[in-house]
Amino acid sequence: MRRTRLRPGAAVAAYGAVLLACAFALLPVLWGLSTSLKTTQEVHAWPPSWLPVAPTFDNWRLAVFDARFMRYVGNTLLVVAGSLVLSLGLALLAAWATVRFRFRGREGLLLLMWSTIMVPGIAVVVPLYAVAVEVGIYDTLLAPGLVFSAWLVPTLVWLLRGFIAAVPAELEESAQIDGCTPLGAFARVTVPLLWPGLVAGSILVFVMIWNDFLIAYSLTLSDENRLVQVGIYAFMTETGVEYGPLCAAAIASIIPIVALYAALQRYFIQGLTGGAVKG
Repeated sequence: MRRTRLRPGAAVAAYGAVLLACAFALLPVLWGLSTSLKTTQEVHAWPPSWLPVAPTFDNWRLAVFDARFMRYVGNTLLVVAGSLVLSLGLALLAAWATVRFRFRGREGLLLLMWSTIMVPGIAVVVPLYAVAVEVGIYDTLLAPGLVFSAWLVPTLVWLLRGFIAAVPAELEESAQIDGCTPLGAFARVTVPLLWPGLVAGSILVFVMIWNDFLIAYSLTLSDENRLVQVGIYAFMTETGVEYGPLCAAAIASIIPIVALYAALQRYFIQGLTGGAVKG
């Protein structure tokens, strides 16, 4: 791509805008990190100080290096794994069917599927709660896992359709001539070529489930089945907010997201832009 050289004044304005956006995004995180290293007295001191006078890791030992928090992390990873398998599997088949086959009502079904993305989660919390109670899966990890999977399938279908459309159908036809079924040709020939989209979809599933609070809070009750974000909320008690442990747990919950994106950002960006352009 051709790059445009900015004039000195425009370059200063561009760098200033980027720095302002970075400060706006990072200052709350830095304040939370600072608070997580303060004592209770220093947290409530006035005027507040940006840097802790006597840094302590007591909040981290209490909130993060604790069996309860590790259980929340384990619950979340279990829900992510189940939702990832279910949602990616369904989305792959649906995207392949809508790309490779022409059938009546296809466009209407796609439009109906994509329209569900615009429905806010809070609008369906009460029906989801009622269904979970009626079916008998309320306060289990199965309930948020199924809801997250259904919630993510339309987005993953939209993401994967572009990658499947970019793979020539002749490759699958050649595999069918060699004896594969249509589904077998898709699994053996097309799926291995979709790894950028699969990586992007996997990161998307992980981030959206890891950061969600509303669904996890609405469909689980006991401490044994809490997910990470609901576990962090537990530091807001009837007697007050435990700001030190709360900030320590919040900062700890950010680390996996940052690490995952830092390690796979090239594939994530390639997957999102590839699916958008090729579709």
